[in-house]
Amino acid sequence: MLRSDLEDQLRDRSEDDGYLFPAYDSFCFANVPHTVASILGAETGRTLPDEALAGVETDVENVLVVLIDGLGLNRWKSERDDVPLLKRLTERGTVTPLTSVYPSETAAAMTTYHTGALPAEHGVIGWNVYEPTVGTSFLALPFVDKDGNPPAGLEPGDVADAEPWVVDLERDVDVHYVTGYPEHEAYATNHEYESLEDLGSTLEGALDAPASPSYTFAYVPHVDVAAHQHGTTAEQYREALAQACAQLEDALATVDRDTAEETLVLVTADHGHVDTDPDRNVDLTEFDVLEESLERGPDGDPIRYAGSPRNVHLHLREGTVERVRDALRGRLDARVVRRETVLEKRLFGDCEPSTTFGRRLGDLVVSHRELGVWYGGDYEPEELELVGMHGGLNPAEMLVPLAACRLSALQASA
Repeated sequence: MLRSDLEDQLRDRSEDDGYLFPAYDSFCFANVPHTVASILGAETGRTLPDEALAGVETDVENVLVVLIDGLGLNRWKSERDDVPLLKRLTERGTVTPLTSVYPSETAAAMTTYHTGALPAEHGVIGWNVYEPTVGTSFLALPFVDKDGNPPAGLEPGDVADAEPWVVDLERDVDVHYVTGYPEHEAYATNHEYESLEDLGSTLEGALDAPASPSYTFAYVPHVDVAAHQHGTTAEQYREALAQACAQLEDALATVDRDTAEETLVLVTADHGHVDTDPDRNVDLTEFDVLEESLERGPDGDPIRYAGSPRNVHLHLREGTVERVRDALRGRLDARVVRRETVLEKRLFGDCEPSTTFGRRLGDLVVSHRELGVWYGGDYEPEELELVGMHGGLNPAEMLVPLAACRLSALQASA
């Protein structure tokens, strides 16, 4: 069952002039991890409303969460009739619309998922983070500076001001992660894979390993990659989604019936995508007023890299904020928001902001209605050549699905 009524309610409540804001206090992706923890018997934070899992039995021993990076609700709806797994989840379970967090990008949203903390708490303001304490910009999830090296003066634990929520689960909950990253080994049995062709067999091994009760998390990045390169209406995107779902189906089919009866499957996404026009994406180097107004780092160079093309953070010299804001608003169809307004509107989370977040937040935050905005020219022109982008407030990137179904119901013959 697709809860279109809840999508209408979310839009009525949270949309303003075509921009959709996070519903932090209700149907928000940020509340998924605490909901999973609650099902497994731990209270770690705010959960989704009960209506989010309406009609689905949650009295289970095992929870499997599959996160398909970049699968927006709009694409779930457009592709579900052609992708058997999505169709069965829709028909046999409940598909509830959620908003992403702000920014609707992987670095912030996945940090929220793994820690249960909102971006205003954990401080990961985007893919690029400027850290004033060491005067450098770094990429949050790969944890490298702009030259591809570990950021000087920082440790991996400095990226986010938060800890994993899974450590609060009861000791007898068996935790398994299926990802391409080894960072989770401190608190989970990690099953690494890279190519999409290996997803099914790796997940099968993970599902065969746990003792009950268990929590298994599988991360699928390949659909997001296709969207960035080709857009969400391209055949390459559809092929990546279909192949990922086929791999997942193969793995789910191997679970024995008794275990399947006690397993809840949740399929969700951290964000969707807005398909931009690379010929029209905005090059910030063309704004002379911005170049001369950017704050300088310890090396004397302008501080450029903070946020992402759909969530630009501008660190500006004192006295230049209004001039830059007026220039951008005069030429862009975008939200150009002062730091003070960001904090007042609680854009990054309805919580007390952390010190880490406060020092990383820009003086202005820019989110275009439908295009990418970044530094081209001699800097990062390849970012403006991407088609699919995310990080902003367009409903296409902000609305994501949360599908819930007993595994036994998915396995059952029609």
